[in-house]
Amino acid sequence: MPAVPHLVEIFYSEHCLGCPEALQAVRRFASGRLDVVVVEHDLQDEAALDLAKRHGVIATPAVVIDGDVVTYGVPRSAVLAACVGAPRLMTP
Repeated sequence: MPAVPHLVEIFYSEHCLGCPEALQAVRRFASGRLDVVVVEHDLQDEAALDLAKRHGVIATPAVVIDGDVVTYGVPRSAVLAACVGAPRLMTP
């Protein structure tokens, strides 16, 4: 059975000092993983800002995994791995 990917979203803004490092941390974490899909949301975009509000994001950088805010600031790889856990399998 194929694994269902986890959706890892990172919300950032251009004026955020920690955002470039947070983006790199998420990219490094996801590189080579087939069970993670990363979507980067620039809060200068109105649709991204609306999505951030729906998720309850209150600061940047923010990481949302599978619809839940899991961390603010530069995420540690161990935290991301713990949130993703074992790959989920698709049911037939």
